[in-house]
Amino acid sequence: MLAATAILLAGLYITYRLVDPLPPRHFVIAAGIADSGYDHFAKRYARILARDGVDLEIRNTAGAVENLDLLRDPASKVQAALTTLGFAQPGDADHLASLGGVFDAPIFVFYKSAQPVTQLAQLRGKRLAIGTAGTSVRPLILQVLKAAGAADAPTRFVDLDYDRAVDALIAGEIDVAIFPSQLDTGLLRRALAAPDVRLMNVAQAEAVAKTVSGIKRVVLWQGLIDLTRDIPDADVNLLASGNSLLVRKDLHPALQYLLLEAIREVHSAPGPFNRLGEFPAEQPNDLPLSATAQSFYRSGPTFWQRYTSFWLTSLVDRILFFVVPVVVALIPIIGFASRLYRWLAVRRIVRLHRALGGLERELAQSEDKAQLAQHQARLSEIESAVGTLKVAPPFELDLHRLRIHLRMVQEHLNRVAS
Repeated sequence: MLAATAILLAGLYITYRLVDPLPPRHFVIAAGIADSGYDHFAKRYARILARDGVDLEIRNTAGAVENLDLLRDPASKVQAALTTLGFAQPGDADHLASLGGVFDAPIFVFYKSAQPVTQLAQLRGKRLAIGTAGTSVRPLILQVLKAAGAADAPTRFVDLDYDRAVDALIAGEIDVAIFPSQLDTGLLRRALAAPDVRLMNVAQAEAVAKTVSGIKRVVLWQGLIDLTRDIPDADVNLLASGNSLLVRKDLHPALQYLLLEAIREVHSAPGPFNRLGEFPAEQPNDLPLSATAQSFYRSGPTFWQRYTSFWLTSLVDRILFFVVPVVVALIPIIGFASRLYRWLAVRRIVRLHRALGGLERELAQSEDKAQLAQHQARLSEIESAVGTLKVAPPFELDLHRLRIHLRMVQEHLNRVAS
């Protein structure tokens, strides 16, 4: 039994150390191009996590596609990534999970043309800049153009980054520049201020959103960019890419929870294209939500997460996870141990009771005085053993009963002798 107890405790210790270790204080997130929207959001996450002593290392990449590639590769050490919807592969769900949608990135289509362009098919045969390799917009826009029949020749794609694309559009070197942007960027304002450059109102945006995975429709309301100068001067239908935060499934649940708290703090505020509390969102994603994210969205924080520090919460969770099962497992062991302790304590008393009982039976069967000396000798040995017997206080009553039994046998033997 002692060996089984030792094996049980050793197994629990190994499980405690390996299965649910304390969360690490450092992990890596892939955050796209330096100074991009992804990068700025990741820096805000890092500042929030630093409050709880967790160092979030930001790794810059070529964009959302490379972010996802790094997250797939365990050798990269990347455990979280901001990425665009629509790029997950069938096998990704085995190792990756989503923490939810975090924001929608509007995609602006600027063009130079004397005639208004409102349908994507009108871009056929134009010179287009749709981002560089590694960015998420490029493959998404290619899917959109293919769906609209505008991706094949004579359409020509020019490999330019977003800043150079706007410069080339203004210079007349290309016909269309397509790029994602927030409303307060210098890049967007430069494109809006350029002469002869127009912002496309994508009349089929809703149909595109229902056709191409990862694309949404948003509306840029009249005057939203500049209310005084009425920019834009009419409501504009835009395409937008949905964006989510993905993690590896082996990222510690406590760190997933910290990330969820961070993205709620960063993205829950109302914006030009979202309502208050719309993000982070338990919305359709390329990948299923992690178990931690499901609990976060459906049940909210636990009592300990709401009122205690991150590290104290982690400790309490581990105590509840291990101590309660250990106590339950030890209940039968403790019950057996108490019985074993009593058996060890009273076993000499029991043997002496049996010796006295045997002597009583012999006296009852035959009161032959010839054996009296032998009986008296045996009784003296038993009396000597009882006199030297020491027991713990809980077992003094058992010893008192043994002495009563001894006295009864002594009286019986005295009657035989007289």
